[in-house]
Amino acid sequence: MNNIIFQILVFPGLLFLLGWTFFVFYFARKVLARIHKRVGPHFNGPAGTLQTVYDVFKLLTKENITPKSVDPYLFNVIPLITPIVAALPVVLIPWTPWMHNGVVVDTQYGVLGLVVLIGVEPFLLFLTGFGSNNKYSFLGGMRILAQMLSMETPFFLAALSPAILFGTMNLHDIMYANNWLTTLILLPGAIIFIIAMLGILEQPPFHIPDAEQEIVYGFYTEYSGTNYVLLKFAEFTEILVVSAAAVTLFFSGYRGLFFDSFWCLFLKIALIAVVMVAIRASNPRLRLDQMLKFAWSWLVPLSILNIVWVIFAKLYILGA
Repeated sequence: MNNIIFQILVFPGLLFLLGWTFFVFYFARKVLARIHKRVGPHFNGPAGTLQTVYDVFKLLTKENITPKSVDPYLFNVIPLITPIVAALPVVLIPWTPWMHNGVVVDTQYGVLGLVVLIGVEPFLLFLTGFGSNNKYSFLGGMRILAQMLSMETPFFLAALSPAILFGTMNLHDIMYANNWLTTLILLPGAIIFIIAMLGILEQPPFHIPDAEQEIVYGFYTEYSGTNYVLLKFAEFTEILVVSAAAVTLFFSGYRGLFFDSFWCLFLKIALIAVVMVAIRASNPRLRLDQMLKFAWSWLVPLSILNIVWVIFAKLYILGA
């Protein structure tokens, strides 16, 4: 019982996710500043570390406004549900060797569970736009659905490639079956997975649902105060979950060259975060039609070819 409470409240639960949110908020700003040759936050705390804390508490103390035109139930309930749904995949991911098989819930359908739970989040964000009863929010919500339907196919096919190669959907087994050769075999799938991941997370250059210049701020437009903080918390949590899934599926999770540790996993996630921030800093936002064409004309065919490559490698390179 005490172990369950610890996992829910501390690790890999609430406190861990809050710590990650503060870290990634600060980390992204500092890396962006370095790439753009700017200073970034540096006044408050050592190297500006307290600036993120002040920003979050500033948002929490702001008035939580509910416009008259919105659906009050959807508008106020969805921000409460969204972080919970975003955090659910945490229980499937192997985080550290000192836990039982590294996971909270050990299941033979871990890959399938991850893909399904990650795929629920965009529907909830669509409901935030729908419940806002605002044309910009609604357009943002519709863009989320279009983007999700386009990116989920290559995302799922790429996530399926390790399961096909190793003959299991158990994330712990996949992680321990991986080695340098299988990592090379799975590398095309990892690239497709990370690109599709950016689309599912609505991260640049696929931040089409909240394009400020076109639709103000998309599904976020009417949100303020605590509700806005909860939606952003869900976004950062999903970034952690999907990045950890990528590391577990393709790059051996918490396994390191010399020892196995949570810090090996965290370092790999941080490297993916650096790539995401570098893409944010160096690429303009795509139009919706460009994203759709890219997803269906390039990512989906490449993900199918990747499945063929993985089956070929399993039969003729690994001899399985």
